[in-house]
Amino acid sequence: MGFYSVKKKALIRLDSGGKFGLGHVMRSKALADALFKMQINCTFAVQSIHSEDAVIPHQLMKIQSEDDFVSLAKSYDVIIIDHYDYTTELLYKLSKQERSVLVVLDDECNRGHLYADIVINPVKNASSLPYKEMAPDAKFLFGPEYVLLRALFKDMDCQPFTPSFFKQRKSIVITFGGSDVTGLTLPVLKLIHNTSLVNFEVIVVTGAGCKNSNEIAQYCQKKHFTYQHNVKNMAALFSKARLAISAAGSTAFELAYCGVPSVFAVVADNQLHSVKEQCQYGWCQMVDCREQSRNSKNAVELLSLAEQLLNSGQLEKLSQTAQTVIDGKGAQRIAACIKHEISKRKMSDC
Repeated sequence: MGFYSVKKKALIRLDSGGKFGLGHVMRSKALADALFKMQINCTFAVQSIHSEDAVIPHQLMKIQSEDDFVSLAKSYDVIIIDHYDYTTELLYKLSKQERSVLVVLDDECNRGHLYADIVINPVKNASSLPYKEMAPDAKFLFGPEYVLLRALFKDMDCQPFTPSFFKQRKSIVITFGGSDVTGLTLPVLKLIHNTSLVNFEVIVVTGAGCKNSNEIAQYCQKKHFTYQHNVKNMAALFSKARLAISAAGSTAFELAYCGVPSVFAVVADNQLHSVKEQCQYGWCQMVDCREQSRNSKNAVELLSLAEQLLNSGQLEKLSQTAQTVIDGKGAQRIAACIKHEISKRKMSDC
C-alpha cells in the first residue's frame, strides 16, 4: 500500500469577519484546494467566520478556545496557521507535536519565534527580514512565486495583454475588501463625481462582512452606479476592468494577475510590506488608510491617484507590467512542499 493510499489530514486555523479580513480565508482556501488535489484532506478550525460556505468543499469546525485547537491538532499531519493572534507561546505548543508539519503564513515578521517547519511570505524582500532568527530550522517560501491565488482566477481564461484587448475594458471597479473595515466605500463614492472616473462604468463591490452594504446599495442606485454584493466570480469583473480602487491584501495579487492598474488602500498593518513591493513593480499606487479618522482625506488621495493613472496615457503599459508579477502557481508549489515535508516526517518515523 502506497504512502498516499490513505489520505493525510491538514488543520487550518484562521478567523474572518470583524477585525479579521476575509483575505485569510481566500488564500488558505486556495492552499486547501491544492492540498486536496494531492490527497490531503483539509479542515478549517475557526472561532468566527463571515460565511460558513466560504470553505466549501472542505470541512469547517468551530472551536471555543486555543487550548481546544492545540488538543485537536494532535491528530493531524499538517497544522497551518493563518492568524496574527497566534503568539510564540501557542506556536511553541503546536511545535511539540512532532508528527505534524507546522506551517505559518506570515506577512510582518514581528511576533517572535515561529517554531515552524515552513514559513510562507509572498513578499520578495522577505528574505532580508530576520526570519532565520525566528525560525532557524524552517524552510522559507518567499516571493511572488508563492502567492496563494484563488482557483477561480488561476482557472480563468486570462488573456495575455494586447492593446486591442485592453481598449475593451470599460469599467472602474471599487472594492474595499469583504468587510470594508475602515468604511471607505461611501466617502470615495461621494467624491467620485468630481473626477473623470465617472466617464466609465463605475462598479462598486461589497463583501459578506460589510456592515453598511444596504446604505451603499441605495447610494449606488441613486447615482446610477453598478452595485454588486458578495460576488462569487471576481475574476470575471477584474478581467474587464480598466482601473481599480481597492483595499490591499490578497486582492492586490488578483488584480495584478488580471492586469488591472490599481490604487490600493492599505487598511491593515500586515498589508503594508506586500503592497509597497507591488508599487515598486510600477503598476499600482497606494495610500495608507489605516487611520479611519482620516477617511475623507484618504478618499481624496485615492481618487486623485486614480485619476492620475487613468489620464496618464500609460494604462496599457501598466496593465502589461502587472501581468508579469504573478504566475498563479503558488498554491501548487506550496502544497508540493508540504507533501514533501510530510513524507520526510513519515520516513523518519519508520
